[in-house]
Amino acid sequence: MSRKYIDMSAYPRIEHFRHFLAMDHPCASVTVQVDITDFVPRLKAAGFPFFLSFQYAAVRAANRIPEFRQRIVDEGIVEYDFCNPSYTVGLPDGTYRYCLVNTDQPFADYLAEGRRKQAAALEAEHLQEEGDVLGLLFTSCVPWLNYTEAMMPYPNNHFSIPNICWGGYKTEKYLCLEDGSVTERVKISIPVTLLFNHALIDGLHVGQFYQNLEEELRNFPFS
Repeated sequence: MSRKYIDMSAYPRIEHFRHFLAMDHPCASVTVQVDITDFVPRLKAAGFPFFLSFQYAAVRAANRIPEFRQRIVDEGIVEYDFCNPSYTVGLPDGTYRYCLVNTDQPFADYLAEGRRKQAAALEAEHLQEEGDVLGLLFTSCVPWLNYTEAMMPYPNNHFSIPNICWGGYKTEKYLCLEDGSVTERVKISIPVTLLFNHALIDGLHVGQFYQNLEEELRNFPFS
């Protein structure tokens, strides 16, 4: 991955950047229930693993937005051309190791690499990130919980790596009126949380991420 420095003299958010960077706690967190009613049955029919598949969609959704690829360096900003996910792989003793996989490739290749990398992570001796950490996106999942809000740790006010986390999905049945008859329908939703530094990312960009995620799930490469 490559990166470039942003010309701060021409950067339109310079006042916003300095305003939030001066705060002790400039990070914000948003959780949205994302509709995956169509995605889940298609995924099961294809036999694809949920975590790696959902991560593929989420990371590609984030990378479509330049602000999600920007990082704070000293008092300036660098922008990466693409940011891959670093995530956790659980160990038998209840701890975990980090795993890095490339999502900037066809899904079949990504899936094969992800399976290889996860197997290798189980043999890793230490909890250590790969490569240029600033150029990553942090992803995580708590499949045991269908939550409504979440917050994640960050070390300081210059921390600018977006975190994307999701929980377990839930299935709900509801009644609706169709052609004069009461019909039972099913809705499947999943909580998706973003942690981001407000010095770089605004609500507009957050909204774009969730819109992109819906598109990525709708157009997922099942075949």
